[in-house]
Amino acid sequence: MENFESDLMIFSKALLSINDISGVINFLNNESLLFIDADRVNIILKDDINSQSILYYQDASKNFQHYDYSGDNLSLHDVVSCEYSHYINGEELYRTFPQLSIHPAYTNIQTYCKIPLLIANQQLGAIEYINLRLPSYDDVEKQFKLFNNMVAAMIEHILEHQIASSLTQQLSNEHKDYQFLVDITNAVINQSSKKELIGSLLHFLYQRFGMNELSIIQSQDGHYNQYSGGDINGEIDYQCHFFTDDSMIKNAVENNKAVILTATDIYTLRLDDNSPYFSTLAKSACVIPMIFRGVTIGYICYVKAVETQFEPSEIELFKQISARVALAMHSIKVHQSAIPHRSQTKFISIEDSYDEHAIFDDIISQSEVMNKVLEQVALVASCDSTVLILGESGTGKELIARAIHKMSHRSKTDMVKMNCAAIPSGLFESELFGHERGAFTGAVTQRVGRFEQAHKGTLFLDEIGDMPLELQPKLLRALQENEIERVGKNQLISVDVRIVVATNVNLLQMVQQKQFRNDLYYRLNVFPIEIPPLRERAEDIPLLVKHFTRELAKKMGKNITSIAVEDMHIMQQFPWPGNVRELRNVIERSVILTRGHVLNVPTQELVSSSSILTNASVEVVEQDKVLPAIVKSPSPVIDKQMIVDALIRCGGVIAGPNGAANQLGLKRTTLLSRMQKMGLNSQDFRLIN
Repeated sequence: MENFESDLMIFSKALLSINDISGVINFLNNESLLFIDADRVNIILKDDINSQSILYYQDASKNFQHYDYSGDNLSLHDVVSCEYSHYINGEELYRTFPQLSIHPAYTNIQTYCKIPLLIANQQLGAIEYINLRLPSYDDVEKQFKLFNNMVAAMIEHILEHQIASSLTQQLSNEHKDYQFLVDITNAVINQSSKKELIGSLLHFLYQRFGMNELSIIQSQDGHYNQYSGGDINGEIDYQCHFFTDDSMIKNAVENNKAVILTATDIYTLRLDDNSPYFSTLAKSACVIPMIFRGVTIGYICYVKAVETQFEPSEIELFKQISARVALAMHSIKVHQSAIPHRSQTKFISIEDSYDEHAIFDDIISQSEVMNKVLEQVALVASCDSTVLILGESGTGKELIARAIHKMSHRSKTDMVKMNCAAIPSGLFESELFGHERGAFTGAVTQRVGRFEQAHKGTLFLDEIGDMPLELQPKLLRALQENEIERVGKNQLISVDVRIVVATNVNLLQMVQQKQFRNDLYYRLNVFPIEIPPLRERAEDIPLLVKHFTRELAKKMGKNITSIAVEDMHIMQQFPWPGNVRELRNVIERSVILTRGHVLNVPTQELVSSSSILTNASVEVVEQDKVLPAIVKSPSPVIDKQMIVDALIRCGGVIAGPNGAANQLGLKRTTLLSRMQKMGLNSQDFRLIN
């Protein structure tokens, strides 16, 4: 009893001084404890992160060691993993688990005792006593249990202390990173050129990472421009390099992923002048995409003069820096474009950036009417209301439906599409609701319909006006009850589907003609979105021409860099009865006809077609199509340069008889809206003139 009390006193003092597991192991194995008499004491703790166990012990030289149990090395023996006390002699232990005999923590065992370490009925792990010798009086078991509880309390205290220290360090690092990013943002956002930007950025990167080399890579005209800066004896040496071989940074270019380059990779790149440039001091690098408004505008190459493994925390910080540099690059571009200049060439560059107008996927627009449509998309996407998309053929109704789906909470599932005009009337019900095997002739297998395929997702029904009249009540029931019946099976199936429908016909007129059910029409007409035809948003045509040309030229392996100003003007004046689809087809034909770098547009065909459309009187309007009574003339196109010139002439004045809005024939609010999208500020033109 006296020995036990003496050990408790020693143990209590140790609680105040031990702050890690190694201290516990050294205390249990080296302290002259009288009550606990054992040759060795090991501790096994469970790792919550990877659900493995870690063994802590002293080797034969009394050095602290740890060992991670996993399936790839030593098999975890049952006496360790079980959650109850275990006593076994050494001979039986080795016979049952022969692999333990070669482990340094389990040598020379005569008796083995394992006790679970429990705190509030939760097991932290276990404590192992090798060759334990306990006194033989009555209360020894109770005292031994108390001793082990104190060990468990000590270990819990140590683990909590480690967690608290880790959180404190994490908060400190996060605060340091936040201040670092604030300083970088303030520094780079005010620069007016890439040279100044690189110099400013290198200053902070050298202070934080000891980094004295950096480069910005951007794609242009089928090759890459690389602007590099390196600190040499306190002076920054700037280099400009061109290359086309991006194989070493392919993952960054194609997948927007960080690319790590080793010393071997960099040495290989130095041997090829058609690859990214690195100085002779570079030993490791990390290439991070620069992304602005969801679009990759280039890449930053962070370079170190030593071979190193970039930590995940460093890469994450590099991504944050790259985002701020991308913003600064956009600011530089806006600043440079605000400088008055007039094009001296009769060609328009196809490579002019339209990234700021790429709203969603292939939806590219700068027109106010299309922006209103996209505002409606953003409003309705977050709810599950049925959407009716109206518009002429070729206006991009499916793109709008896809945007609604991807912006909704159902975006993790696929959008199921069905074109009602392409399904034979006899198979329509089966396609929509599915069928059982043997339900009709030819039904050799069970089929899941579009409704079930779209469960928890979005079902897009295109050309809804072509749905057979006799099936419309079944669709109405499915929408109202969220239940369907497969053909050939008299059983209701619950479905959770968001419905988006589209049509290019006048459904209300079809209702009046008894060709479409009025109750289904009102059920579908919850949130109508009307897409304007291309002739009503002529300012979008240059953006679309550039986009389609770049896309199709790349697919056909052609290098088309410009288009004649006159050809672009003709395309803007053309009424485009087939809308965006027709425009894309004309561009595809133009790319096929092109030999060289200038897009060869068949303008004579457009001029002839435009004359026919303008002079022909519209006597018969197809009852099932939503077509305008007359071909509207496109509104005048006001580009960015025209706005800049007007602001310069007016000294930055917007409103009034002598203001820029009046000169351009626009409303004041319309001009301000366009200036905001183009990154123009009237204050910048007050001192010009």
